[in-house]
Amino acid sequence: MASASLYAFRDLDLMLAIADRGDGIDSHELADEIGLGDDGARAMSIRLSWMRRYGMVVWDDKRRMWTLSKAGERVTRAKARAAATRQIDSVPDESLVDVMAHVTTRWRLGDPVVAQMLRREFLYGTQGR
Repeated sequence: MASASLYAFRDLDLMLAIADRGDGIDSHELADEIGLGDDGARAMSIRLSWMRRYGMVVWDDKRRMWTLSKAGERVTRAKARAAATRQIDSVPDESLVDVMAHVTTRWRLGDPVVAQMLRREFLYGTQGR
């Protein structure tokens, strides 16, 4: 069975693929779009169900389509405006400890959906490869 796990694909990458569609996407189309093919539709449905639990995506039962939640839309719009990425890239490694302190404070005190995304991005980025 194809895998659409957190360690195979970033939440943000899946959300950006959904955002590109604008009007929603079904599990088969998304699995095909990211290279899993028809065999990956079930795995994609499971993954998107987890993302729904965390508030990133919404399931439209009538249309049988996945769309972004309001929080998911905010995150993908922010990615599109990511001029801050260049600034973060220029921060010396030693100073990233302070940046991480700010990130963890936001994780504790900020929006719960963004907090889950931060946690999951850390898991994705720190996995052993």
